[in-house]
Amino acid sequence: MFSRTLNRAVGALFAVSALAATPALAADAWKPAKPVRLLVGFAPGGSADTLARLLADPLSQRLGQPVVVENLAGAGGNIMAYRLSQSPADGYAIGIGAAGSMAITHVLNPKGTNYKPTDFTPITLVAVQPNVVIVNKDVPANNLAELKEYFQKTPTATYGTAGVGISNHLIAETMLYKLGVKVPHAPYRGAAPVITDLLGGHIAMTMDNISTAAPLATQGKVKAIGVASLKRAPQLPNVPTLDEQGLKGFDMPTWQGVFAPAGLPADVLAAYYAALQDVLKQPALVEKMAGLGSEPVTGMTPEQFGQFLEKDRQQWADIVKAANISLD
Repeated sequence: MFSRTLNRAVGALFAVSALAATPALAADAWKPAKPVRLLVGFAPGGSADTLARLLADPLSQRLGQPVVVENLAGAGGNIMAYRLSQSPADGYAIGIGAAGSMAITHVLNPKGTNYKPTDFTPITLVAVQPNVVIVNKDVPANNLAELKEYFQKTPTATYGTAGVGISNHLIAETMLYKLGVKVPHAPYRGAAPVITDLLGGHIAMTMDNISTAAPLATQGKVKAIGVASLKRAPQLPNVPTLDEQGLKGFDMPTWQGVFAPAGLPADVLAAYYAALQDVLKQPALVEKMAGLGSEPVTGMTPEQFGQFLEKDRQQWADIVKAANISLD
């Protein structure tokens, strides 16, 4: 019920590429005449921020102008999304968006957001990563069964994520629902403060991207309990998947894409799409992303990305309904 194999979803959209042709995407006539702002909805140090900074330099070289990362943390990425939606559609403001701000928020709170899905121009999907359950090293659990037992015996224990309604919040809630335990959620303004409190013992657990979780686990700062995918992660080869530990079919990765305000001119959209395709194929960038456990996604046209977003919103709606997840 809860399996969401993102790579299969990506592949399904590519299969209908004939229905989503994008004319003149190879054209690259537009060039920025001043620096570009790359907005990130989370604090520095998290996976979204890391990805943005990896993209910024080669994208600057490709566009011929500086691409400046600007962190607008808060509300699970929604503050950034709103600011991006209100920016001029002239190519000088783009943003890294993920499921939380671009899909889940409209499922959990369809009438309470101050921006709509139609307020953006989807440019392309750029990356996917597996998620990992990590716990404070003093938590007496080394696998999923022991973690369930710990939560059952410790009603004061909490878990944290980088905001209410982000994908990692719902992925964690889905896991806890399937385990049959209720654990209070502590939302933060970004991934970095979550990790700070996890290391300090203020929260017991988080669900985070492997780019953040793997270094902490390999350094012995946290314990990795399980990978939320159907195959083990090369960065954590000894950590079993949640599927292996009894949550059959549990496959819930994280994705990031690049967006602009609605109404982006066609030549500007074509230029950004072409630039990002070139950047995402650069061996140095691919290697750096792989080292973080992040897989580049290339070739998803703006039309296909729009279709992907609609599919993703429906999948999250199914999860929210089945697990009875709410903002309360």
